[in-house]
Amino acid sequence: MHGRVKVRTTEEERVRKEKERQEKLKVYKHAMQKIFHMRQEGELDKDLLELTGKVLSSNPDISTLWNIRREILSIFKKNNESEEELSQLYDAELHLTEYCLKINPKSYCAWHQREWVLTTRTDPDWAKELSLCNTYLKLDERNFHTWDYRRFVVSQCTTPLKDEFDFTTDKLMDNFSNYSAWHYRSKMLVQLYPDLEGGRPIEDSHHKHELKMVQSAAFTDPDDTSAWFYQRWLLGAVRTNINIVVYALSPLKTTIAFSKPVSQHYIASKTRLFCNNELVNGEWQSCTGRQYDVLWILKHNTEINESSDVKLEYDTEDGGIETIPGIKQNSNTYIGRGEVNFERKYSKPVIEELINQLDACRQLLAMEPDNKWTLLTTTVFLHCIDAKLYHNEVIENLHTLKTIDYLRAGYYDDLITKWSIEDQLVLDYKNNTQDLKIMFNDKITSLPHLQYYSYCENVDLSNQNLTSNVLPSLLMLQHCKKLSLENNNLTTLRKFPKLNLEVLNLKGNKELTEEEVELFKKENNCMVIF
Repeated sequence: MHGRVKVRTTEEERVRKEKERQEKLKVYKHAMQKIFHMRQEGELDKDLLELTGKVLSSNPDISTLWNIRREILSIFKKNNESEEELSQLYDAELHLTEYCLKINPKSYCAWHQREWVLTTRTDPDWAKELSLCNTYLKLDERNFHTWDYRRFVVSQCTTPLKDEFDFTTDKLMDNFSNYSAWHYRSKMLVQLYPDLEGGRPIEDSHHKHELKMVQSAAFTDPDDTSAWFYQRWLLGAVRTNINIVVYALSPLKTTIAFSKPVSQHYIASKTRLFCNNELVNGEWQSCTGRQYDVLWILKHNTEINESSDVKLEYDTEDGGIETIPGIKQNSNTYIGRGEVNFERKYSKPVIEELINQLDACRQLLAMEPDNKWTLLTTTVFLHCIDAKLYHNEVIENLHTLKTIDYLRAGYYDDLITKWSIEDQLVLDYKNNTQDLKIMFNDKITSLPHLQYYSYCENVDLSNQNLTSNVLPSLLMLQHCKKLSLENNNLTTLRKFPKLNLEVLNLKGNKELTEEEVELFKKENNCMVIF
């Protein structure tokens, strides 16, 4: 037994480590007490810099200590310390952050301190910082803190964006599973290669090239999510216009709905509502109270009568003027519908590339039918290429995804709802009615695009899978008189918005209590069926 190293038992090791921890804690508490005492006494000097530096060298994530160090350095600068001495202090601070980042490369505090030093001093060495980023990315190519810092450095110096773009290419060729590199690449792509003629975010040839590149990455490792997410971003990089989708003018209230949120200044400067060729004046108010909204309400004093001729003029984004006539409904209400179009406006070369990649996805699905990313991408391709033509296949695929990827069934349910309502909306706008009723078989789980139905008087949302979470969005139904939420999954009415309803059907919502319904009746002047 002589000469052999004694191996501590588990209990002995635990006691030893606990003793070490208590000793470190004792030293830490003493140091922190001394630091706060010195600060309270106004001793903001180099001794305090040294003391805080020792603590941060062991634990770089104490933001208060970094704040104290910035306070001290700011005082030195204010007291007109020599440039040479200040430069030495800033260099020491950078050395400290480097040491701390070796302990924890993902320390928010240390990275932030480094940014502060470089933007505070008069002689930052940005080339050195870029080299430092290269070093850290060699150690961990997916550290998003380093990528964020690299973006900061590049924004401060004259590094060509093309060089940075090529840098991401090299990193992705080393490892496609680098979400930070894909994200950094997306920021530069729209800056380097915008479509100046077509007005799209990305020029056609580069959009097509990126789709090819990301397909190679996705097919190299179909289970890796990085490339699939970047691909979804590329598919969303299309030109989108702001359009008026519908307006409704009534004696009491006028509303205008947009395809995208707009500001009060936007609607006031670009829209003009006429009644018998007289401009209707009034105050625009956001439906939800937000600065940007998809539905705006006009409070006006103009009298609406049976012989009124109503039209709305709208300055389009291409410099033209669009006129939408108002069609008279019952009760002196006029409704003007714009064009409903949810198609993504890809260029012809990009569509051709999407069709090619769709074929490749179908081939991969034949070999791996249960790969959720391939099936989801196939589904998104179908929807992007021709949502109307492939609608049934898209919905079928989403049902399959609910089975394969059951943990995200709610996400697929919401997609089914959104894309099915988009499909129905086109037909609803061709019919000259003020009714909304879900016409497809799948039960909806959310209420997307509800501003498109803001003109409806009769809204039937019965026999769906709606919960009380959707109640605030009902505020879009500004002209609704009869609303049915029968046989849903409502549990409370606390977030029900103020509407001018005449009848509300709440039958079949088993979790609602009679007490809450009675309280709702007292606070709202409408007939409630329960």
